[in-house]
Amino acid sequence: MKVNSVDIRKYNAKQLMVDIQPPPIAINSEWVEGAPTPHEFHTQVKYGSLKLTILFRGSGRNEIIRYISEFLSLMTKKSEIQLDGYKGIYVGELQSENIEKTKVSTKYILTLNFAGYMRDEEVVNEYRGERGAMFETLGTRDAPCIIEIMPRKDAQEFIISGFGSNDIIIRNLEAGKRITINGERGIVTQEGRNKFAECDMWEFPVLKKKGVNMIEFSSGDCDVKIHYSPMWL
Repeated sequence: MKVNSVDIRKYNAKQLMVDIQPPPIAINSEWVEGAPTPHEFHTQVKYGSLKLTILFRGSGRNEIIRYISEFLSLMTKKSEIQLDGYKGIYVGELQSENIEKTKVSTKYILTLNFAGYMRDEEVVNEYRGERGAMFETLGTRDAPCIIEIMPRKDAQEFIISGFGSNDIIIRNLEAGKRITINGERGIVTQEGRNKFAECDMWEFPVLKKKGVNMIEFSSGDCDVKIHYSPMWL
């Protein structure tokens, strides 16, 4: 098991139990008086939960407490947890922790509770000089994505359709200079330089949960890569 890329064996620790639960889903609806059926609104999917128990060993209580303290210091912000026996990464925020003594002074049990979700390894779809793309999204949550555009020649604008109801329009493209629309960080750059002012869009690109996506490009003069990490639970 690793937390933020740090193997917990560094702290003489071992993963014992994992309990992952899906988020509570309550349908958001209203039955207006006189209406024959209720009206359903958008239902927001919230955090799921992870309960994790870890065994710590040491020469005595003082050493173990210091191991646990160092381990907990890894989780002062959102954490990425690679669980033994589970595919993907759990991205979570620590909600509570409990240290439990055992009958012997050389072992402690730490119980952690997180709010979060599972994320698979990144998927990259690449299109070279094409006018459109069709692909199926994996996952059960909407996922932010990153679009990389490599112009083959200078162009006044390049239009991408299919991410929501409004087009994404990028202006003043230069041959060989990569443009990145990063829906995870909320930035638009060209070779590292801010290009947000030359990009028109209502929202950053998001791929809807499991389904078929139809993306269109205004020309075949650009190579396009679409990156996303499937999200679950």
